[in-house]
Amino acid sequence: MVAPSPYRTAIIDCVKSGMTYSEMVKKLKVSRVLVFRTAQRYRRLGTSDDMQRRGRPVTVTTPEAVKAVRKKIRRTPERSMRKMSKEYEMSPGSMRTIVKNKLKMIPHRMQKGAFLSQKNKTFRMKKARKLLAGTKDGSHLTTLFTDEKNFTVEPNKNGQNHRIIATDYQSACEKEKILNKTSPPASVMVFAGITADDKTPLIFVDPGVKGVALSQFSLRKPTMDLPARRRPAHRAKGTQEWYRANFPEFISAADWPASSPDLNPMDYAVWIYLTEKVSSKNYPSIKALKTALIKKWDEIDDDFYNKNEELA
Repeated sequence: MVAPSPYRTAIIDCVKSGMTYSEMVKKLKVSRVLVFRTAQRYRRLGTSDDMQRRGRPVTVTTPEAVKAVRKKIRRTPERSMRKMSKEYEMSPGSMRTIVKNKLKMIPHRMQKGAFLSQKNKTFRMKKARKLLAGTKDGSHLTTLFTDEKNFTVEPNKNGQNHRIIATDYQSACEKEKILNKTSPPASVMVFAGITADDKTPLIFVDPGVKGVALSQFSLRKPTMDLPARRRPAHRAKGTQEWYRANFPEFISAADWPASSPDLNPMDYAVWIYLTEKVSSKNYPSIKALKTALIKKWDEIDDDFYNKNEELA
């Protein structure tokens, strides 16, 4: 509730004594607007008391409730407004009013990302500029970007975001509302690479093999043969030496900016495309999953390269 002006009584006394607005302004040293509005209000109502406010009085989003919610959020910002509304026995709408209108806060969806220290940022900028300088001779157009990814026989769906529209629960279940879940689901790792205008074959990695993918490197030919032996981790000294000896213009782990998936089109374009095309339904077996992956991989054509070249 807004407190009345401390000059209200003095202005009303002046009005009763017959003083003019100018005389009241000069005597009380207040604005003419305040004098005029207070005098008009008194002449209209005949009293200096506050009028009864319209609407239902505030009983839920009280200053005490706002203070309690603010204290709880400061202690642990990772809060659900729905759960807090149940805890304080108020409606979700009232809790949103407190958080958004009273506290001026907005709930943000948590996102995964790499934390970079100032030192990491400096190194990342230096390495990125070095790579950018190499694009002046067009070498980026002949660079082969590679990566590996796991695909499972189960659809890649989030129960919070994916909904089934149906007339009733039974109909929704018939339309795959309930997904067949196993723990863990059968999966297959695939390795692939892509250039500005071509791609490698899709290679399925045997279970238990780690560090199979070749790091980003420049290669004049769009295809390559992978060594048959078991391969160590990407950043291992022996692995880096093998890459450097077998691939021209190889970009080593030391030269590649850390935490930079946005620099590899396999991360921000190819795997997203393949996941959208393949990981939308259940597969009865790994063989069926592999067949679907090969089919969609072979369908990548010039339109895909041109589209992603424009986005890059």
